[in-house]
Amino acid sequence: MTSYKKLNKILIWTLVVAFTILILGGLLIFKNEAPRPSKIVNEQGTTVVTKQQLISGQAVYEKYGLTDYGTYLGNGTYFGPDYTAQSLHIYLQGMNRYYAQKDFNQNWNQLNTEQKSGIKGKVQKEIRVNRYNASKDQLVLTKAQVAGLNHLTKYYREEFHNNPKEAGMPENMIRNNTDDFMHHGNKIDQLTYFFFWGAWLSSTNRPHQTYSYTNNWPYDLDAGNVMTSDAMLWTAISVALFVAGVGIVIYYYKKYSFDMDYTEAYSKMGEIKTSEPITPSQRKAAKYFLVVMLMFLVQVLLGELMSHYYVEQGFFGLPLQYIWPFNLAKTWHLQLVIFWIATAWLATGIYITPRVLGHEPKHQGLLVDILFWALIIVVGGSMLGEWGSVTGFINGKWWLFGHYGWEYAEMGKFWQLLFIAGMLLWVVILCRGFVPAIKKKVNKDRSVLLTLLLCGSIAIPLFYLASLFILPNSHVTFADYWRWWIVHLWVEGIFESFAVILIGYLLVDMKLTTIKSTIRALYFQLILLLGTGVVGMGHHYFWEGDHSIWLALGACFSAMEVIPLCLLVWEAYTHYRVYKDSKMNFPYKGTFMFLVSTGLWNAVGAGALGWLINAPAINYFEHGTQWTSAHAHGSMAGVYGFFSVAIMLYAARHLTKTEFWTKSVEKWVKWSCIVMNVGLAGMVFITLMPLGFLQLKDALEFGYWHARQASFYQQSITRGLTIVRSVPDVIFTAGVVILLVIFFRAMFNLKKSSDKLDPIDYDIK
Repeated sequence: MTSYKKLNKILIWTLVVAFTILILGGLLIFKNEAPRPSKIVNEQGTTVVTKQQLISGQAVYEKYGLTDYGTYLGNGTYFGPDYTAQSLHIYLQGMNRYYAQKDFNQNWNQLNTEQKSGIKGKVQKEIRVNRYNASKDQLVLTKAQVAGLNHLTKYYREEFHNNPKEAGMPENMIRNNTDDFMHHGNKIDQLTYFFFWGAWLSSTNRPHQTYSYTNNWPYDLDAGNVMTSDAMLWTAISVALFVAGVGIVIYYYKKYSFDMDYTEAYSKMGEIKTSEPITPSQRKAAKYFLVVMLMFLVQVLLGELMSHYYVEQGFFGLPLQYIWPFNLAKTWHLQLVIFWIATAWLATGIYITPRVLGHEPKHQGLLVDILFWALIIVVGGSMLGEWGSVTGFINGKWWLFGHYGWEYAEMGKFWQLLFIAGMLLWVVILCRGFVPAIKKKVNKDRSVLLTLLLCGSIAIPLFYLASLFILPNSHVTFADYWRWWIVHLWVEGIFESFAVILIGYLLVDMKLTTIKSTIRALYFQLILLLGTGVVGMGHHYFWEGDHSIWLALGACFSAMEVIPLCLLVWEAYTHYRVYKDSKMNFPYKGTFMFLVSTGLWNAVGAGALGWLINAPAINYFEHGTQWTSAHAHGSMAGVYGFFSVAIMLYAARHLTKTEFWTKSVEKWVKWSCIVMNVGLAGMVFITLMPLGFLQLKDALEFGYWHARQASFYQQSITRGLTIVRSVPDVIFTAGVVILLVIFFRAMFNLKKSSDKLDPIDYDIK
């Protein structure tokens, strides 16, 4: 146990240091966040905008789920415009028009090039001056800035009233109700004030600095927003650290032999049997997997609907945007992937619990049923609530039961609390089996492995608690800081860690790796994953109105974060070796095919594509383009999606009768894996990556605002790429349908249940 204790200390100290940096950095973020003034006034002191109107505009943005159509400060969904960049551009246009009349008594279009250049220079110099008065908590606008705001207000009145140009969005979606967190007055005007505030903080210099609150993001030459020298400097340093980190990790990996040693047990067992009895709670877990596949299919179909909106307003002439507008389809698409992946893991944990204990804990089946129906209520209720909020049927308590307004945290607060309660019930279900099994201490290695798995399970609901800190009136910097705890730390960090531990547990459970080598490998991988990933999430804070210290921290740690992801390719190869070398009737070939896919997409989707967009010098221009979408699809579907399918297939082999798994069924599992990989690769590399390349090129040539306009998707080449995407989409969907059929048939071939099981033998030396 000495080596375990040392590794355990290293892991704990790694977590302590990483979270200390993250939390202290967060306090610095909040201290340096852009001011949200009590009043915005003109030079005469007359109030133009109040803080209540700013907050009301933010509430309008949240209630109608605009984060799942466009983006604010670059975060959200990449189909619609970035409202920060668009507002900045329109606001500058209004200022230009003001000075054209004031200085030359002419319209802007009547001026010559020299006159326009002079006005642009004057406007750029004017907007960089920070006129926020901290003692009065007031922001003073010049006459030209007020004119720019008025021009922006007129623009958005036209955009959101009787305007069918926004593909996938209904006309007059935003109503004039004064709901919770809203102020009396025109809601579109208040939404405009919220957009204007984002444009102001992104183009006004921080006090005593030469860059804006967003480190000069978004890129816009007219606003004087160009990449800072720090961004280029830390990009170069991060690349150097990445190269050095690779060498250091390989050195320690080889020196201390942190790879998993494969046992010869499987070659001596003859045929591996999966005909052991199952308990009532394990049998009840089977229905979770069927629901998982149904959610998976709906999620994929919603993705195809969104792809269609890129091409036309409706769906083959049907005005579906009035029933499923784009922002609602995106909300469900994103939320369902969290739901079905989490449910797959919950069900697998339920299956494993009696297996580690050797018998069924009392009333375990009842708890499993309660959890199942709780999940059904949360999934169905939250989706209906989001539909009601976006379409205007839920108004007064929209933030409790409707759309909460933040990507990856779309569920209303009521549903978030129920979701947390469900995950805590799952932890109770696990503890009823794991804790007694750990206390037995029949095998110390066994206790360590089970403890790691239980801790990984507890971390899942624990880190989702960060969602509770976000309120509808929270400062966007504060809200987005905690939102990234959900998006990056919970989804990319905790999910990744749990997946790594569970893979190790399954390899031991199937008697393929020695338990000692597996535990040491898990510690090494967790130290790397969490040591780099926790602070590495700072790359999301580059352009969020946060302090520039995250340029250094985020750049360096996010670069090194790729190392453990790529290291998992070796584990994928070892999985493939077992799959190919097994001469017997190996029952887990389907599981191993998806595990191999998980490892490869971990390196490509999460690793390579993540590294491509994370460096400050790239992220500054790329932030919120289709390259980000390519990374998201490659990592979410390729890593967590395929891993979830792998563990479901593993559990299904034990839950169903042996005779169900004929050569024909095995063949269909194989084909589902192949077509899903082909479909995902086509989606990422045939459509999303080329689209992102064209979008990035557009941003570099004309400014970020231009690359995010709806007109970008109406060009012939971008329309062609979007239409071509339907081919890999259909291929991927075919793989999902195959799996759905297999799991549906499996429900009719479940084993009979028994209260007693044989405990697992972990004595593999």
